[in-house]
Amino acid sequence: MNLTNNPPDNMLTTKRKIWLPITLVIIAIVAVVLFFVWKRDSAESKSVYGEEQLPAIKVIVTNGCGYEHLAADFAFALKDKNIEVVGLSETTKPIYDKTIIVIRKGDSEDLARLMKMTGIQRWTSAYNEYFSADFEIIVGRDYEQYMAN
Repeated sequence: MNLTNNPPDNMLTTKRKIWLPITLVIIAIVAVVLFFVWKRDSAESKSVYGEEQLPAIKVIVTNGCGYEHLAADFAFALKDKNIEVVGLSETTKPIYDKTIIVIRKGDSEDLARLMKMTGIQRWTSAYNEYFSADFEIIVGRDYEQYMAN
């Protein structure tokens, strides 16, 4: 029995004094790495679907420059893309020099997809809830550059 006020001896050996902090640091590093791997995996699972997994965009192809069978030829050029052509038409006045996308019922995400797939960058909106497709592509005299895509 010790009757002095001396503090008790530290029960840890010198080896344990060295390995305890090292072990704690290693555990912390592993925890941080696992957290970031889990976070990356969960972000990848929420990633955007590929084009082939998204629903087809419905369009009507309209001949805007008066060239014979242009709407059908343009629709045929779209067959390998994720675009469903639901109709062909002609404008009453063939005055279009530039090809343009008209938003009828679609949204901005589908517009971006359609622009990427076709290469057509011009667009306008003329919303019509009774239109049979989300978009209308009015094909102008510059059609050749878009049919090559």
